[in-house]
Amino acid sequence: MKRILAFAVKIAALCALCFCASSCGKKTIACAAEKRGVDFGFAVSVTDLLNANTQKLLTGQAKILVAENCMKSSQLRPNKTFWNWSDPENLVKFANQNKIVAKWHTLFWHEMNPPFINSLKTKEEAEQMMDEHITTVMQKFKGRIRDYDVVNEMFNEDGSLRDTVWLRTLGPGYLERAIRKAHEVDPAAHLFLNEYNNEAKGYAKADAMYNLVKDFVERGVPIYGVGMQLHLAADLPYDEEAIRQNIRRYADLGIKICFSEVDVRIPLSRLEELEPKQKEIWKSLMTLAVEEPNVESFIVWGVSDKNSWIPAWKPGYGNALLFDKNFKPKPIYFELAQIAARR
Repeated sequence: MKRILAFAVKIAALCALCFCASSCGKKTIACAAEKRGVDFGFAVSVTDLLNANTQKLLTGQAKILVAENCMKSSQLRPNKTFWNWSDPENLVKFANQNKIVAKWHTLFWHEMNPPFINSLKTKEEAEQMMDEHITTVMQKFKGRIRDYDVVNEMFNEDGSLRDTVWLRTLGPGYLERAIRKAHEVDPAAHLFLNEYNNEAKGYAKADAMYNLVKDFVERGVPIYGVGMQLHLAADLPYDEEAIRQNIRRYADLGIKICFSEVDVRIPLSRLEELEPKQKEIWKSLMTLAVEEPNVESFIVWGVSDKNSWIPAWKPGYGNALLFDKNFKPKPIYFELAQIAARR
């Protein structure tokens, strides 16, 4: 009996691996979504790209990849004189070789900064550092990275600008300055501002982001798109219509939308109760992505539940991704593929 069970487990694992390795099978979300103008993919860690099985999964399941952490300042440049290029290079090389879009996350953020950035005091120092960072990164990857999160998480929940080293040294204009400098270095790059809790029209942070971007568009600041992180929870309110209205008002400005860090966490103590709600949120997001023409990409924040950030940062929650801890697609995965394939 044990031998039979062991054999069955091996067969199941083999089937899962074959599914993951398919280059563009009809059942994959990535291929169906691509036909609807949406790049589907994942945030990946350094260890993901060291694992052969995960690499096979990604080549079959991703049309866009973003680094979870290795492109953030503290890991990219822990001090003024050392740049850790190896991990970003590995991701970009893997993406380029497999015809997958590479996205940079992120040039500027209030967290994960090395001490020499957090200690900036004067406007002159900050301008020099901002220009150096943008120029060094974007010249190195010019023609190899399409999308950039230029600034990440710039607003407080009430819509005011977050207190960061860049706001303190350069004032509110630092956002425009960063966008203009990035465009100067690589005019072909798609430049995004990325934020969480900015998806629903009528919420203070979402409206602040919209008003900022609208002002940029009206004044010719070369912003390409807005990232809506969409770290959602099955036990919290979800308003599809408010999200759709928000997406559409950006469409009126000619602004693209990236669903940039999607996961839908669920309280582990209420799995059976809330799993239907979780599935409805996933299906709603995919429906919005393929129905609204200015939604350009859909990125799930992590490949599988095995390495999701949720359990460590949101205690009591989990089960937030589309592949389980064994890298097997969950039933909701196939439902999303069907939604993406509809005409």
